[in-house]
Amino acid sequence: MAVAQEALDKLLDLIGGDQNSLAELIESFLDESPLLVEQMRRAAESGDRSGLGRAAHTLKSSARDFGANELSALCAAMEKSCRDGLPSEAVMEVELIAGASDTAKKDLSSRLADLKRGGQSNEHSIGNSTT
Repeated sequence: MAVAQEALDKLLDLIGGDQNSLAELIESFLDESPLLVEQMRRAAESGDRSGLGRAAHTLKSSARDFGANELSALCAAMEKSCRDGLPSEAVMEVELIAGASDTAKKDLSSRLADLKRGGQSNEHSIGNSTT
């Protein structure tokens, strides 16, 4: 699973249990993450180490908030690499990030659909965790 349920439950708790607000946050991530990946692609292709690091930092933080741990870890590694210079395989690494982002977006899209149906799903149960 690309997104950790516990992170979504924690986020829902932080916003007072309002599932409509959680849905809006998920929609925002779904809208913004492709833009950040595209910024990373352009920065990697043009050798813009600073721009690549900033976009990686932003996507890392958002991914972590939503429990997209693989995406967050890849972005953290990219951000760290950019501190020392442009990673030699930056373009390839951005494509790995793009793949992890796509996987996280698919999972979050499914969970968003569940929320819009009233939070009921056989696969996911946002805010109804028994753990």
